[in-house]
Amino acid sequence: MDSTTLLRDQPRIVQIAYEHALDILHFVLEQAACGVPCALAMIINTDGGAVRETGALMAVSETGARTGYLSGGCIDADIALNAQQALAKNTALTLRYGRGSPFTDIKLPCGGGIDLAIIPTPKLETIHRTLTQLEARKSATLRLVDLCSDKAAQSRLPDFTAQYRPKLRLRIAGLGADPVALVRLGQASGIEAILWSQDEACRTHAASLSLPSPPVALTTPRALPDAHDDPYTAFILMAHDPDWEIPLLRQALNGPAFYIGAVGSPNTHRLRSQSLRAAGLSDRDIARIHGPVGLVPSMRDASMLAISCLAEIIGKFHSEAAR
Repeated sequence: MDSTTLLRDQPRIVQIAYEHALDILHFVLEQAACGVPCALAMIINTDGGAVRETGALMAVSETGARTGYLSGGCIDADIALNAQQALAKNTALTLRYGRGSPFTDIKLPCGGGIDLAIIPTPKLETIHRTLTQLEARKSATLRLVDLCSDKAAQSRLPDFTAQYRPKLRLRIAGLGADPVALVRLGQASGIEAILWSQDEACRTHAASLSLPSPPVALTTPRALPDAHDDPYTAFILMAHDPDWEIPLLRQALNGPAFYIGAVGSPNTHRLRSQSLRAAGLSDRDIARIHGPVGLVPSMRDASMLAISCLAEIIGKFHSEAAR
Protein backbone atom coordinates (compact mmCIF):
# COMPACT_ATOMS: atom_id res chain seq x y z
CA MET A 1 0.00 0.00 0.00
CA ASP A 2 1.50 3.36 -1.01
CA SER A 3 1.53 6.56 1.03
CA THR A 4 -1.20 8.13 -1.13
CA THR A 5 -3.63 5.33 -0.27
CA LEU A 6 -2.72 5.58 3.40
CA LEU A 7 -3.40 9.31 3.45
CA ARG A 8 -6.68 9.00 1.57
CA ASP A 9 -7.94 6.37 4.01
CA GLN A 10 -6.78 8.10 7.19
CA PRO A 11 -9.27 9.44 9.77
CA ARG A 12 -10.16 13.12 9.68
CA ILE A 13 -8.03 13.96 12.72
CA VAL A 14 -4.59 12.38 12.88
CA GLN A 15 -1.77 13.37 15.18
CA ILE A 16 1.63 11.77 14.65
CA ALA A 17 4.31 12.98 17.06
CA TYR A 18 7.15 13.12 14.58
CA GLU A 19 10.06 15.26 15.77
CA HIS A 20 12.60 15.51 12.97
CA ALA A 21 12.15 18.08 10.23
CA LEU A 22 12.66 15.39 7.58
CA ASP A 23 9.53 13.48 8.66
CA ILE A 24 7.37 16.59 9.02
CA LEU A 25 8.37 18.02 5.66
CA HIS A 26 7.68 14.64 4.05
CA PHE A 27 4.18 14.79 5.55
CA VAL A 28 3.57 18.14 3.82
CA LEU A 29 4.64 16.72 0.45
CA GLU A 30 2.58 13.55 0.89
CA GLN A 31 -0.52 15.57 1.72
CA ALA A 32 0.11 17.86 -1.26
CA ALA A 33 0.37 14.79 -3.51
CA CYS A 34 -3.17 13.92 -2.38
CA GLY A 35 -4.39 17.44 -3.14
CA VAL A 36 -4.61 18.38 0.53
CA PRO A 37 -2.96 21.71 1.43
CA CYS A 38 -1.04 22.11 4.68
CA ALA A 39 0.16 24.91 6.89
CA LEU A 40 3.62 24.73 8.42
CA ALA A 41 4.19 26.14 11.91
CA MET A 42 7.76 26.88 13.06
CA ILE A 43 9.17 28.09 16.37
CA ILE A 44 11.22 31.21 15.60
CA ASN A 45 12.12 32.32 19.14
CA THR A 46 12.02 31.05 22.71
CA ASP A 47 12.15 33.18 25.84
CA GLY A 48 12.95 31.27 29.01
CA GLY A 49 11.91 27.64 29.32
CA ALA A 50 10.54 25.81 26.27
CA VAL A 51 9.93 22.18 25.34
CA ARG A 52 11.16 22.51 21.74
CA GLU A 53 14.02 24.40 20.16
CA THR A 54 13.82 27.14 17.57
CA GLY A 55 13.21 25.60 14.15
CA ALA A 56 10.89 22.91 15.53
CA LEU A 57 8.03 22.21 13.12
CA MET A 58 4.38 21.20 13.12
CA ALA A 59 2.38 20.54 9.94
CA VAL A 60 -1.42 20.83 9.90
CA SER A 61 -3.53 19.83 6.91
CA GLU A 62 -6.78 21.36 5.72
CA THR A 63 -8.62 18.30 7.08
CA GLY A 64 -7.12 18.70 10.55
CA ALA A 65 -4.55 15.92 10.21
CA ARG A 66 -1.30 17.02 11.81
CA THR A 67 2.16 15.88 12.69
CA GLY A 68 4.91 17.26 14.88
CA TYR A 69 4.54 19.23 18.10
CA LEU A 70 5.75 22.56 19.42
CA SER A 71 5.05 22.15 23.14
CA GLY A 72 4.38 19.55 25.79
CA GLY A 73 0.74 19.56 24.71
CA CYS A 74 -0.34 22.84 26.31
CA ILE A 75 -0.64 24.89 23.10
CA ASP A 76 -0.50 22.41 20.21
CA ALA A 77 -4.28 22.22 19.78
CA ASP A 78 -4.53 26.01 19.60
CA ILE A 79 -1.64 26.16 17.13
CA ALA A 80 -3.45 23.61 14.94
CA LEU A 81 -6.63 25.70 15.06
CA ASN A 82 -4.71 28.84 14.05
CA ALA A 83 -3.00 26.89 11.28
CA GLN A 84 -6.35 25.82 9.82
CA GLN A 85 -7.57 29.42 9.99
CA ALA A 86 -4.39 30.57 8.24
CA LEU A 87 -5.12 28.04 5.49
CA ALA A 88 -8.72 29.19 5.17
CA LYS A 89 -7.64 32.85 4.86
CA ASN A 90 -4.39 32.05 2.99
CA THR A 91 -2.60 34.39 5.37
CA ALA A 92 0.72 33.88 7.15
CA LEU A 93 0.63 34.47 10.90
CA THR A 94 3.08 35.18 13.70
CA LEU A 95 1.95 34.25 17.20
CA ARG A 96 3.31 34.43 20.72
CA TYR A 97 2.37 32.11 23.54
CA GLY A 98 3.28 32.35 27.21
CA ARG A 99 5.02 35.33 28.75
CA GLY A 100 3.99 38.54 26.96
CA SER A 101 1.29 36.82 24.90
CA PRO A 102 -2.15 38.35 24.30
CA PHE A 103 -3.62 34.86 24.87
CA THR A 104 -3.90 35.29 28.63
CA ASP A 105 -6.08 32.19 28.97
CA ILE A 106 -3.36 29.92 27.51
CA LYS A 107 -0.54 29.30 29.96
CA LEU A 108 2.89 27.78 29.50
CA PRO A 109 3.77 25.79 32.66
CA CYS A 110 7.48 26.53 32.07
CA GLY A 111 6.81 30.25 32.51
CA GLY A 112 8.61 31.22 29.31
CA GLY A 113 7.44 32.52 25.97
CA ILE A 114 7.38 31.08 22.45
CA ASP A 115 7.18 32.97 19.15
CA LEU A 116 6.13 31.04 16.09
CA ALA A 117 5.17 31.61 12.48
CA ILE A 118 2.50 29.79 10.50
CA ILE A 119 2.89 29.61 6.71
CA PRO A 120 -0.16 28.35 4.76
CA THR A 121 0.57 26.24 1.69
CA PRO A 122 4.35 26.61 1.91
CA LYS A 123 6.40 26.53 -1.28
CA LEU A 124 6.95 22.89 -2.19
CA GLU A 125 10.18 23.62 -4.07
CA THR A 126 11.67 25.09 -0.88
CA ILE A 127 10.64 22.00 1.07
CA HIS A 128 12.04 19.72 -1.65
CA ARG A 129 15.38 21.55 -1.50
CA THR A 130 15.66 21.12 2.27
CA LEU A 131 14.63 17.47 2.10
CA THR A 132 17.17 16.76 -0.63
CA GLN A 133 19.97 17.99 1.64
CA LEU A 134 18.76 16.04 4.68
CA GLU A 135 18.24 12.84 2.71
CA ALA A 136 21.78 13.20 1.35
CA ARG A 137 22.92 13.15 5.01
CA LYS A 138 23.93 16.83 4.91
CA SER A 139 22.93 19.67 7.19
CA ALA A 140 20.23 21.94 5.79
CA THR A 141 18.63 25.32 6.33
CA LEU A 142 15.08 26.53 5.91
CA ARG A 143 14.53 30.27 5.58
CA LEU A 144 11.11 31.36 6.76
CA VAL A 145 10.45 33.90 4.01
CA ASP A 146 11.46 31.37 1.35
CA LEU A 147 8.51 29.20 2.42
CA CYS A 148 6.00 31.98 1.83
CA SER A 149 4.68 32.74 -1.66
CA ASP A 150 2.80 35.89 -0.60
CA LYS A 151 5.12 38.85 -1.25
CA ALA A 152 3.19 41.13 1.10
CA ALA A 153 3.34 38.53 3.87
CA GLN A 154 7.08 38.04 3.29
CA SER A 155 7.70 41.65 4.27
CA ARG A 156 5.90 41.09 7.58
CA LEU A 157 7.76 37.93 8.50
CA PRO A 158 10.98 37.99 10.54
CA ASP A 159 14.17 37.07 8.70
CA PHE A 160 14.60 33.74 10.49
CA THR A 161 16.52 30.72 9.20
CA ALA A 162 16.25 27.31 10.86
CA GLN A 163 19.20 24.92 10.92
CA TYR A 164 18.68 21.14 10.71
CA ARG A 165 20.99 18.17 10.99
CA PRO A 166 20.40 14.75 9.44
CA LYS A 167 18.98 12.10 11.72
CA LEU A 168 21.30 10.29 14.07
CA ARG A 169 22.35 6.95 12.58
CA LEU A 170 23.60 3.86 14.43
CA ARG A 171 25.92 1.35 12.76
CA ILE A 172 26.09 -1.66 15.05
CA ALA A 173 28.44 -4.61 14.57
CA GLY A 174 28.20 -7.75 16.65
CA LEU A 175 26.29 -10.88 17.42
CA GLY A 176 23.89 -12.16 20.03
CA ALA A 177 21.18 -10.34 21.95
CA ASP A 178 23.05 -7.06 22.55
CA PRO A 179 23.14 -5.64 19.00
CA VAL A 180 19.55 -6.72 18.29
CA ALA A 181 18.37 -4.96 21.46
CA LEU A 182 20.13 -1.75 20.39
CA VAL A 183 18.70 -2.02 16.86
CA ARG A 184 15.20 -2.44 18.30
CA LEU A 185 15.63 0.52 20.66
CA GLY A 186 16.97 2.73 17.89
CA GLN A 187 14.05 1.84 15.63
CA ALA A 188 11.54 2.60 18.41
CA SER A 189 13.24 5.97 18.94
CA GLY A 190 13.03 6.99 15.28
CA ILE A 191 16.77 6.48 14.79
CA GLU A 192 18.11 4.68 11.74
CA ALA A 193 19.94 1.54 12.88
CA ILE A 194 22.09 -0.65 10.63
CA LEU A 195 23.22 -4.07 11.85
CA TRP A 196 26.42 -5.76 10.68
CA SER A 197 26.83 -9.34 11.85
CA GLN A 198 28.71 -12.51 11.02
CA ASP A 199 25.91 -14.49 12.67
CA GLU A 200 22.99 -15.54 10.45
CA ALA A 201 20.61 -16.02 13.39
CA CYS A 202 21.34 -12.47 14.59
CA ARG A 203 20.71 -11.06 11.11
CA THR A 204 17.48 -13.04 10.77
CA HIS A 205 16.23 -11.68 14.10
CA ALA A 206 17.03 -8.12 13.06
CA ALA A 207 15.43 -8.62 9.64
CA SER A 208 12.16 -9.55 11.35
CA LEU A 209 12.01 -5.98 12.73
CA SER A 210 11.35 -4.59 9.22
CA LEU A 211 14.23 -2.12 9.32
CA PRO A 212 14.68 0.49 6.57
CA SER A 213 18.14 -0.95 5.89
CA PRO A 214 18.53 -4.76 5.82
CA PRO A 215 21.20 -6.39 8.01
CA VAL A 216 24.64 -6.63 6.44
CA ALA A 217 26.42 -10.00 6.40
CA LEU A 218 30.04 -10.04 7.58
CA THR A 219 31.90 -12.82 5.80
CA THR A 220 35.61 -12.27 6.49
CA PRO A 221 37.57 -9.69 8.54
CA ARG A 222 39.82 -9.11 5.53
CA ALA A 223 36.99 -7.96 3.25
CA LEU A 224 34.62 -5.66 5.15
CA PRO A 225 31.70 -4.00 3.36
CA ASP A 226 31.90 -0.27 2.77
CA ALA A 227 30.83 1.58 5.91
CA HIS A 228 29.41 4.86 4.50
CA ASP A 229 29.73 6.53 7.92
CA ASP A 230 29.26 10.29 8.16
CA PRO A 231 29.56 12.90 10.94
CA TYR A 232 26.07 11.95 12.14
CA THR A 233 26.84 8.24 12.49
CA ALA A 234 27.71 6.37 15.69
CA PHE A 235 29.56 3.06 15.37
CA ILE A 236 29.18 0.53 18.19
CA LEU A 237 31.08 -2.77 18.37
CA MET A 238 29.02 -5.27 20.38
CA ALA A 239 31.16 -8.41 20.31
CA HIS A 240 34.41 -9.71 21.80
CA ASP A 241 35.81 -11.61 18.82
CA PRO A 242 39.52 -10.60 18.46
CA ASP A 243 39.52 -11.56 14.77
CA TRP A 244 36.87 -8.94 14.02
CA GLU A 245 37.62 -6.21 16.56
CA ILE A 246 40.73 -4.70 15.00
CA PRO A 247 39.50 -4.50 11.37
CA LEU A 248 36.07 -3.18 12.38
CA LEU A 249 37.47 -0.54 14.73
CA ARG A 250 40.22 0.42 12.28
CA GLN A 251 37.60 0.95 9.59
CA ALA A 252 35.47 3.12 11.89
CA LEU A 253 38.48 5.15 13.04
CA ASN A 254 39.39 5.86 9.42
CA GLY A 255 35.97 7.43 8.91
CA PRO A 256 34.11 10.50 10.19
CA ALA A 257 31.76 8.86 12.73
CA PHE A 258 31.20 11.22 15.67
CA TYR A 259 31.11 8.32 18.15
CA ILE A 260 32.96 5.00 18.23
CA GLY A 261 32.32 2.60 21.09
CA ALA A 262 32.98 -1.00 22.07
CA VAL A 263 31.36 -3.14 24.75
CA GLY A 264 33.30 -4.94 27.44
CA SER A 265 34.73 -4.48 30.89
CA PRO A 266 37.53 -2.02 31.69
CA ASN A 267 39.98 -4.91 31.53
CA THR A 268 38.59 -6.00 28.14
CA HIS A 269 39.02 -2.47 26.84
CA ARG A 270 42.58 -2.31 28.18
CA LEU A 271 43.51 -5.55 26.37
CA ARG A 272 41.70 -4.37 23.24
CA SER A 273 43.68 -1.12 23.30
CA GLN A 274 46.93 -3.07 23.59
CA SER A 275 45.97 -5.15 20.53
CA LEU A 276 45.08 -2.03 18.56
CA ARG A 277 48.37 -0.39 19.51
CA ALA A 278 50.27 -3.52 18.44
CA ALA A 279 48.39 -3.41 15.12
CA GLY A 280 49.78 0.08 14.48
CA LEU A 281 46.96 2.34 15.65
CA SER A 282 48.00 5.51 17.43
CA ASP A 283 47.13 6.43 21.00
CA ARG A 284 45.15 9.36 19.59
CA ASP A 285 43.00 6.99 17.54
CA ILE A 286 42.52 4.58 20.42
CA ALA A 287 41.43 7.46 22.67
CA ARG A 288 38.48 8.04 20.33
CA ILE A 289 37.00 4.68 21.31
CA HIS A 290 34.48 4.78 24.14
CA GLY A 291 34.94 1.70 26.25
CA PRO A 292 33.24 0.37 28.15
CA VAL A 293 30.18 1.91 26.49
CA GLY A 294 27.17 3.33 28.26
CA LEU A 295 26.26 5.84 30.94
CA VAL A 296 25.59 3.11 33.49
CA PRO A 297 28.50 0.71 34.06
CA SER A 298 28.31 -3.08 34.09
CA MET A 299 24.92 -3.55 32.45
CA ARG A 300 24.37 -7.30 32.06
CA ASP A 301 20.96 -7.33 30.37
CA ALA A 302 20.82 -6.64 26.64
CA SER A 303 17.89 -4.22 26.91
CA MET A 304 19.47 -2.24 29.76
CA LEU A 305 22.83 -2.14 27.96
CA ALA A 306 21.06 -0.79 24.86
CA ILE A 307 19.42 2.01 26.86
CA SER A 308 22.68 2.89 28.60
CA CYS A 309 24.59 2.86 25.32
CA LEU A 310 22.03 4.92 23.40
CA ALA A 311 21.87 7.51 26.19
CA GLU A 312 25.63 8.01 25.96
CA ILE A 313 25.49 8.30 22.16
CA ILE A 314 22.67 10.86 22.27
CA GLY A 315 24.60 12.88 24.84
CA LYS A 316 27.64 12.94 22.55
CA PHE A 317 25.45 13.77 19.52
CA HIS A 318 24.00 16.84 21.22
CA SER A 319 27.28 17.99 22.71
CA GLU A 320 28.84 17.89 19.22
CA ALA A 321 25.97 20.02 17.89
CA ALA A 322 26.50 22.61 20.62
CA ARG A 323 30.11 23.26 19.61
